[in-house]
Amino acid sequence: MRFEKTIIHRMIMPYAVGTVQGAAGISVVCATEDHGPTVIADPPYTRGHRLLDGPGGCMALVPDPDTPSQLWAVMGCFVGYKFQGAGIYRIHGAETVAEAAAYAVSGGLQRAADLPFAHRIGVVRRAGRRHLVAANLAADKKDAADWSKPGAVYAAELTAGEGPIALRPVLSGIHRNHGFLVTRFEGKPSVLIGGAEGLFALDLEDGGPAWASRKVLPHEVSEIAVADLDGDGADELVTIEPFHGSTLRAYHGKGGGWTPFWEAEISFGHCVLAGTFLGRPSVLVSNRTGSKDLVLFQFDQGAPARPTAIVVDAGAAAANMLVLPFEGRDRIFSANQAAGELVMYTPVR
Repeated sequence: MRFEKTIIHRMIMPYAVGTVQGAAGISVVCATEDHGPTVIADPPYTRGHRLLDGPGGCMALVPDPDTPSQLWAVMGCFVGYKFQGAGIYRIHGAETVAEAAAYAVSGGLQRAADLPFAHRIGVVRRAGRRHLVAANLAADKKDAADWSKPGAVYAAELTAGEGPIALRPVLSGIHRNHGFLVTRFEGKPSVLIGGAEGLFALDLEDGGPAWASRKVLPHEVSEIAVADLDGDGADELVTIEPFHGSTLRAYHGKGGGWTPFWEAEISFGHCVLAGTFLGRPSVLVSNRTGSKDLVLFQFDQGAPARPTAIVVDAGAAAANMLVLPFEGRDRIFSANQAAGELVMYTPVR
């Protein structure tokens, strides 16, 4: 398999990618981690258009599952860990690209909460009630090497209004609080959190006043993905270890615990996705240093410990990716930070 590369938009230091529902279908949104714009690309994803002029410093773009034309974003996190002014924003959805030009002047961007060093967010239902969940890398940092003040996971109940949201900590004391995934895990809707202290699962079925959590893995985890890689009907756990790490690892769930069965060497691993790609169980991961390759691993049911590695793009140095079906084929959308490109990769057999 090879991939055709379409450069959708050139921009400074693209970092976050997400999707939003519009009249033309599902659009891809990409934002810079520098001071600068957010762009949107409608199908057929050949060209990007400016959505917002700023503020930039964007770490996450997440659609609201109950309002598909609305995005939640983390912004104000600038290069060099200048994250002190970070916050959580609503981006109100225009339905067409023509409306997108009016976003910045129509009140389409709204700061919903302050959260210094915010990094990841998700919208979830906990015991039937809507919440925004957010995680920050640290409470504060003097410089890039300072990880002395741990981050936390916060939650705010979302009501019908559009005013500020009130975040409160629900899981504290996590250094290098980087991994975040909203998923179904071990039969329950969950939020998975990875940091220096391990991998944690927040149970979204438990509606008690304290958010129930448990430790899944005892060692440092930077990123998490979940998918059935061997076709047995049970999900495997995929991680990048340690922080911005050198190992991509897959685990089987056995006897109430997790046992590694496969790993691959990576370099500054960043963003891992797992699921079905072109009908096969797959894992997609970025190397942000070393080869800087964007790599797709495809697994076979009979030999899950020996996946096939396919280089999607050599030297891409992707910051984040997503997979979206379009015209009968899965496509990979990637924020190639070093090259300054939002890209679509189309598989060609």
